[in-house]
Amino acid sequence: MTRFVLTTSSQNRVLETLFHRKTFITNLASLMELFVKQEILQTLPKLDAILLDIDGVVLDVSASFRVVASQVVQHYATQVLNIADAGIFLKPEETELFKNAGGFNNDWDLANAAVVLLTAKHAQNPAFETQQLREITPDWIEYSNEIKRRGGGLAAAETVVLDFLETLERREFARNWNPKLTTQLFQEMYAGDSCREIYGFAPEHLHGEGFLDKEPVLLDAALLPAKPKIGVLTGRTHAETQIALERAGLKTRIASAHCVTEDDGVRKPDGRALALLQEKMGFKVGVYVGDTIDDLNVVKNFRETNAGGRARILSCIVLSGPSGAQNRRMFLEAGAEIVAPDVNSVLQYLGSVLK
Repeated sequence: MTRFVLTTSSQNRVLETLFHRKTFITNLASLMELFVKQEILQTLPKLDAILLDIDGVVLDVSASFRVVASQVVQHYATQVLNIADAGIFLKPEETELFKNAGGFNNDWDLANAAVVLLTAKHAQNPAFETQQLREITPDWIEYSNEIKRRGGGLAAAETVVLDFLETLERREFARNWNPKLTTQLFQEMYAGDSCREIYGFAPEHLHGEGFLDKEPVLLDAALLPAKPKIGVLTGRTHAETQIALERAGLKTRIASAHCVTEDDGVRKPDGRALALLQEKMGFKVGVYVGDTIDDLNVVKNFRETNAGGRARILSCIVLSGPSGAQNRRMFLEAGAEIVAPDVNSVLQYLGSVLK
């Protein structure tokens, strides 16, 4: 039986079952729960590296990337496919379904997977408006579940829709789906007039303020323990990452050389991404703090690489997504070694362990 320790600022309890839990009340406020696998308790004091994801860990992207994905899909529907706008096709909170399916660490791929379904439904029902297209099957839950069943990611999304389209519908789909345009629209909407600075090109379709300015900082830099090296593994580009670190007050603590980004050419959940970060940083025992299934799987996949013999990396998941604590059970069942309400509770706990 897997045993977990439930920690709060004032109490430790050993959990006899995976999902038994208690909430302690102090000063009329709930102290959120932090679950730690008992078997890693002796390893935690040996940590010499804390590795961070950016989205959902360092910065809150609920009002940026998630909203951008939703609006890009809507723009594609109304401005590219000329579908009548009768309601939102993809809600921002529904983007989490793709994150849980796996293979969508890159939000450009997520937006493209949503456009894939939009374009496929439009190929079948060219006279339908956005709300009608949203209501016909498959819905987002069915679609994301099938993507997950096929291994996750954009390639799986494309095979899902091709399987339910007839020959003529496939031709219409292929004619109308433009992944390069979808990605460009996403970049322009996110960066706004800073598009050239971040992505190297001037915006063509969308102008004005970008959504990158709507990302509150989640991580309290003062809580980072002094001794461990701090690194970053993210699906963001290098330029996006540097902006995020500056906003969070982390640029002086995290060297650019200790970041693995989209520009390095290896993506989560590929374990080689963490192997590259380990090579850059040279740590022996690390913990990777993320918020999605891909973040958990990249740790598992790292253990299958040659670097898995040089260093040990523990998995930590924070419940910062739209579903919050509702996803706790999913991550515990999937094998996360630490599950916490947010990154600051993790840093407070590690700070006490590493004293």
